[in-house]
Amino acid sequence: MWNAGRSRAAAALLCVLAPGALEAQSGKSDEAAFLRAVGEHFATPPGEVMVLSRWDLSTAEIPVVLRLATRAGVPPDVVVAQRRRGASWLEIARTYSVHAGDFHVPINGSAGFLAAVYARFEARVASEWRDVSLSDEELVGLVNVRFLSRSLGVPASSVLSELGGGDVVAAYIRLSGRY
Repeated sequence: MWNAGRSRAAAALLCVLAPGALEAQSGKSDEAAFLRAVGEHFATPPGEVMVLSRWDLSTAEIPVVLRLATRAGVPPDVVVAQRRRGASWLEIARTYSVHAGDFHVPINGSAGFLAAVYARFEARVASEWRDVSLSDEELVGLVNVRFLSRSLGVPASSVLSELGGGDVVAAYIRLSGRY
């Protein structure tokens, strides 16, 4: 008969034999929590978000797809199809009259890994922000800073310091207070 003592022993053995197994399981649940939050924020059904997570996109790009689809009034798969054809995120955005200024997030303090982007914004008046160029990485960063800040009610500067250009799921977990 399987009992609690055996369960603890099996878990301990698993930790010894496969130390990364529990972290991997935790990572999957963290990603699921992040994707759930993305779906809620963009009012997208969980099934649709799960489909997006199975396509050739990074987890950090899913909020970009949903932000562009929402702003453009098109289904997310239309945005993904353009991306698969090789279009940059900014090219896709401009197709729908969404420009760099639409991704600007006001911050107080350091812009962290997005400092170069904010320098380009600051070099122009707001009416000229549409002409600011953004790399894919910068646009993904700006969208995720906005998403995390608004969905968690956290200042954008705090998101920038947590995100640091790294793992958006880990930043979400830290900022949401799950650890």
